[in-house]
Amino acid sequence: MKKILAVFDGLKFSESTLQYAVKMGIQHNAMITGVFLEDPTYSSRGIYQLYSEKEYALDSVKALVREDQHERDTAVSRFENACKEACVSYLVHRDRELAIRDLLKESRYADLLLIDASESMTRYTEEPPTHFVREILAGARCPVLVLPRHFTDIKQVFWLYDGSPVSIYAFKMFSYLLPVLNVLPLDVISVDLPETSLHNEMVKELISLHTPHAHYHELKGDPEVEIPLFMRKQEKESLLILGAYQRGALSMLFKASMADVLVREHQWPLFIAHNK
Repeated sequence: MKKILAVFDGLKFSESTLQYAVKMGIQHNAMITGVFLEDPTYSSRGIYQLYSEKEYALDSVKALVREDQHERDTAVSRFENACKEACVSYLVHRDRELAIRDLLKESRYADLLLIDASESMTRYTEEPPTHFVREILAGARCPVLVLPRHFTDIKQVFWLYDGSPVSIYAFKMFSYLLPVLNVLPLDVISVDLPETSLHNEMVKELISLHTPHAHYHELKGDPEVEIPLFMRKQEKESLLILGAYQRGALSMLFKASMADVLVREHQWPLFIAHNK
């Protein structure tokens, strides 16, 4: 892996994204591109409210613009200083058009995209996964690592295997992009899979070549219930791999709603990839 996109809202800076980006930049000797989305339609306070409430509204709007610009400049400096202190190569992109369009374009030219699950690119608070994160997951042209609110070192990897090609694709992309993490313990989780799918020798052969010591967990029941229950019993320092997240995607078990359920937990980094 050579290029990591770390996505930031300068008005609500994600310390978690910064810490994960720096750690992965060090681990993989990769360039971190800090993408600061400065959508002109987004401000920290409502401009129309200022106009309606104050006699000198124009002066208030100008002051708001200055305040927001200062906050965004400060966010960029925090990113740059952290990269310099860690001796990590970095670039800064300050995208000043529509946030979703700009970020999807950036994703075409990156190996991996990092984004906090609570990023909304609005002044309002939304429960994760936000509308903005859903749009990015659906349209991204590279794998996405959806991050929890707080940083933790990754010490274990869980692969949600549903027997589909997209599930296998996600595992391969994870192995190719993050080889440093291949040395960590790997647990393969499946729910009510046919025995022929779960015990496919080619799948086990693939796993053994990347991670020699894997453990398998065969759960029974509803995946959207059983997987979160299983994961809540595991250590917080875990990362999950899962397949397709795209509009209209159909896989055997793990549809887009599975990713939504896990993002809502907001506890673990989720590596999500789909082969469009």
